Amino acid sequence: MRANDLIIPTVPVSYVLMLLDIAADYGVRRETLLDGLNIAPELLQKPEGRISLLNEYARLCIRALKHTGEPALGYEFGLRATLTTHGILGYGLMSQPSFRHVLDFAQRFGSVLRMPAWHLRFFVQGDYTIMEGQEAVSHGSLRRFSCEQLLISVSSIARQILPVPDPQIELLFDYPEPEYHARYRDRLPKVRFSAGCTQMRVPASYLDIPLRTADQVSALLAERECARELSLLGHNRDLVNQVRAVLVNDGGGYPTLEQVAERLHTSTRTLNRQLEKRGSGFRELLAEARQRDSLTLLEDPRLTLTDIAQQLGYSSLANFARAFRAWNGTSPGEFRARGERR
Repeated sequence: MRANDLIIPTVPVSYVLMLLDIAADYGVRRETLLDGLNIAPELLQKPEGRISLLNEYARLCIRALKHTGEPALGYEFGLRATLTTHGILGYGLMSQPSFRHVLDFAQRFGSVLRMPAWHLRFFVQGDYTIMEGQEAVSHGSLRRFSCEQLLISVSSIARQILPVPDPQIELLFDYPEPEYHARYRDRLPKVRFSAGCTQMRVPASYLDIPLRTADQVSALLAERECARELSLLGHNRDLVNQVRAVLVNDGGGYPTLEQVAERLHTSTRTLNRQLEKRGSGFRELLAEARQRDSLTLLEDPRLTLTDIAQQLGYSSLANFARAFRAWNGTSPGEFRARGERR
């Protein structure tokens, strides 16, 4: 893995302990995996302990794959993961009042605190709510492991949280089906390979299902602790990506500057000033989100161009068309027609 982000990515020791336990089931001793790594034994006893993603954790994963001889360790990790594996984040997820709030909480805290190898984006497209992962680091030889760890862990969380028998979940991987998938097919939700993306999809109808584990006080306590953890990790250095993660259109429009500032626990004045220091701005990031989402929405044949313009927050189709032409050098209608002809 190779960093391309401003934050030095780290993972919690709970992930290390999970990997060590899985390797032990394959007869690999803990000492064999930890020898020479900068992971002190006392660190593994600290609930708040974290290790470097790009050095220690990546090396640990490579060793585990080698010594166990099991290429499906990402599957094993994901299937064994519970809400408690993710610590205070898992506690916060299970305390939310609805699945919509779960996804919002995951978007705000999940990438940096628990899955720093990925930028996670959550959005609604047609009948589906989608979590999409985009690489935050270069994964190298660990790419399949990382993809499987991400999607299967997240689907395990969804199945634990949703009060729905046999929830409809679909996982999309962007590489061909590996040979070992057949061994796990019956334990996984629906899976599609060579899909061109890394996504988990669930029905949008799940968004407002009340959760049995909801607890307002616990949700607030978990949010406070996750915000504190983000601050300790220096998440403000990655402010541009934090704003990008919050600028998601859930069908009811994009968050306002005030709403984004509130979610990031800052003021609008401070947010504007810090973005400007980084050579960016709220309007530019909003335009970037609209440009990104316009391409996705144009793939849905059920939406008219006027529908798309309204969903993106434009007052008229003409304004949307003008902005789209500036981004892509063509009109949205021409762009859609070209896609249909391919």
